[in-house]
Amino acid sequence: MSLFENWRFRTSQPRFTPSEEIRACLTGFDPDTGEGTVRIGDTVLTVESASAAHVDQLVELRVESFDVASATGRAALKR
Repeated sequence: MSLFENWRFRTSQPRFTPSEEIRACLTGFDPDTGEGTVRIGDTVLTVESASAAHVDQLVELRVESFDVASATGRAALKR
C-alpha cells in the first residue's frame, strides 16, 4: 500500500458513489421530516434515520444515491 493511496484533493463540490461509506458532521435536522443534513463544501446529503441528537456530531454514513449535476444526494446512518 502506498503512503498516499487514500489521499484525495479537497474540492468545494465533492462527489460520492452509492454504497460509499463516509464520516461527516451532521449540520442540521428537520423534525418535520425526520431527516438530517450533511454539508460538505457545496455538496448536500440528506440523511435518513437521523435525530436532533446527531446534530454537530461526526456520524458514519452510507451514501444511497448521488446526483453529480446538482451535488446532492441521500445517505443513511450506519448502525
